[in-house]
Amino acid sequence: MYQIGDSIVVQSYKHDESLHRIWTNAKVVENTKDYIVIANKRTKVIENNGRFWFTKEPSVTFFYKKHWFNCIGIMRKEGIHYYCNIASPYVIDDEAIKYIDYDLDIKVAHDFSFKVLDRNE
Repeated sequence: MYQIGDSIVVQSYKHDESLHRIWTNAKVVENTKDYIVIANKRTKVIENNGRFWFTKEPSVTFFYKKHWFNCIGIMRKEGIHYYCNIASPYVIDDEAIKYIDYDLDIKVAHDFSFKVLDRNE
């Protein structure tokens, strides 16, 4: 089991089990029997086509074992923005945290205005 402070990789998959995206380095900040919380800053993200980018702002992500979503708090100058992925409950092994991303997301700005994303996917 991952301990607080351990580095961990995150892998998201599509429903057809194809790899979608990899976050190469995050830190475990909490790990319970029901959820795991990770944090990252300037983390390398690799897309399924091999292209990569780095996260711009620090963030904290909550992954749940029994809920069909995960939530990200993104810290920006104007305040915290939230991003909620409709996703499978996560599984974890020696390689990574893994989940299926179902492409329907909700983005909530610091003023609590929101936008539904990827509705057509």
